[in-house]
Amino acid sequence: MQQPLNNILIKIFARGFYKVNSGLLIFLFVILVSYCFFINTLGDVKLLPPGKELYYQFMILITFVSSPGMMLMFFTVWIFYTIKSWQYVSGQLRIEHHGFLYYSILSAGRGKQFKGWLYTQFIISLPFVCYTLLASVIGLVLHHYGMVSVIILFTFLLITITALIYTKQLNALVEDAGQTWLINWGQNWRKPFYSLFIYHVFDRLKMALVFTKLLSYLAIISIMFSFSDSYTNSRVAAFAVLGIVMAHSILIYQQHRFALVYLTITRNFPYGLSKLYVQQVLTYLILLLPECVWIFISFKFFMAIGLLAMLLGITMLFHCILYRIGLAMNKYLPWLLGMFFVISLVILFGLTWLLIPACLGVSFMLFYYNYYREELE
Repeated sequence: MQQPLNNILIKIFARGFYKVNSGLLIFLFVILVSYCFFINTLGDVKLLPPGKELYYQFMILITFVSSPGMMLMFFTVWIFYTIKSWQYVSGQLRIEHHGFLYYSILSAGRGKQFKGWLYTQFIISLPFVCYTLLASVIGLVLHHYGMVSVIILFTFLLITITALIYTKQLNALVEDAGQTWLINWGQNWRKPFYSLFIYHVFDRLKMALVFTKLLSYLAIISIMFSFSDSYTNSRVAAFAVLGIVMAHSILIYQQHRFALVYLTITRNFPYGLSKLYVQQVLTYLILLLPECVWIFISFKFFMAIGLLAMLLGITMLFHCILYRIGLAMNKYLPWLLGMFFVISLVILFGLTWLLIPACLGVSFMLFYYNYYREELE
């Protein structure tokens, strides 16, 4: 069983990794390493005695493999290379047509699995392993026994730990791997339709949420501090609202993608379009809750109500345009910038409060006439 297992792992992971990263490998191990052997030295301009070029090239190689600083740099590069191999193998294990691996490989014992992964990672790391062998030979010749021990130990630990990670990852149950702490914690809660994307954000898009909120707070701080003498002016507040929505544009795009990928069946539910529109508004109201709190803290009540309506109107406009143009980022970005400049001009001309009925009305029309259009196409 071990030999077929090795063949499967080498064919899928090792060969695939070399194909995907061939450019990186050519740079590291052809251009860089061959420098020590084939570069023309100063002997070509008669500054070195004839016949000494090979000697100095060999001295460069000895320095490169025996210097602790160079060896530390080599270990760092190898670690990054190994992390890249982890990402590749993990990605391949998640591909649907590689699902048979969970049955064929798991039919072997863990010991055989570990040996197979050990051999696979050895093949993936072969360029670095060859270099360590060369360094070890030169270190033994030059009596650098301590460095040779460090090199061999590092090689053994890195490949062994990687094989253990692969074995554990493959043997982990798919169901358990997909259940995060949030899903387990809130599995008995009632989940209204408008809250599904919020759960998805906290479960799968945590980094995107943190990055979005940081951009949002940065937009608020930069705009309000730039116009600190007139921060209560409606145009300044409107620009802050527009900055908040722009910061959330990625999450707006992800919400539309989430609905298309996971909630397509809900289009068959007996929900009216008006009710669905309100559900989307509630989703963004929860997603923008920290910004809503800031609005009510920073401005008077009636002005805060208007800014909240503007925030939700612009957000829904950015969201509903996706029903018209489709889930295509290359189309969404130009539309996003175009709407940003148009809304900015409206704010500059003092027509701030007209944005509320305009954005809500246009967004509802886009939603009403295009909600089912994307499904038909």
